[in-house]
Amino acid sequence: MNLDDAYAVNTPQDSCKLYATWAATYDETFIKANDYVYPRTIALHFDMRVSKSEVNTVVDIGCGTGAVGSYLANLRPACAIDGFDISPEMLACAAQLRRIDESAVYRELVAVDLTESLPNRSYDAMTSAGTFTHGHLGAKTLISLIRLVRVGGWFVIGINAKHFASQGFANALDLSRNAGTISKPDIEQVQIYGPAGPHFGDLANITTFQRLQ
Repeated sequence: MNLDDAYAVNTPQDSCKLYATWAATYDETFIKANDYVYPRTIALHFDMRVSKSEVNTVVDIGCGTGAVGSYLANLRPACAIDGFDISPEMLACAAQLRRIDESAVYRELVAVDLTESLPNRSYDAMTSAGTFTHGHLGAKTLISLIRLVRVGGWFVIGINAKHFASQGFANALDLSRNAGTISKPDIEQVQIYGPAGPHFGDLANITTFQRLQ
């Protein structure tokens, strides 16, 4: 399994099939092999941009094996983090992760196809890395997920820069801002992979905003 396999995904069923077979080796064959720095960058950005006093609960969308959650749990040890992902096999890996105090990184892990339904939950903030891109979760799903965060809550969402405009993310965010649903997104472009990885140069837009209504 490799990056080409991930980009070949077109449907939720494709995702389930791919990650069911990849979960056990994902951290070694993808995260380490490609110097995948994106999750750490997202977590650091979240910690720098989001108020500590206002955020006690976070949902990690497309959490996979838990890379974002692991970093965020160390940076924000008081936060309860839930993870949503379509792959039960990836979630099983995330469930093994532990914080410094040996408690679980994730309070709850939910297997769900977010293109079909949303859990009845409310959070102070949402984060995600590597999920909003071609073939995974699209712009329509991103906008629908806004309702999972309380009014005044925060979003720190990584969106693949190559697909930001072409897959409708830029337009969807503009429409939500114009409707008064969200604040003006602050966008910072970052590397997805480190210089040791074969895909260094691929970029993501870290998109930070708040829910207004």
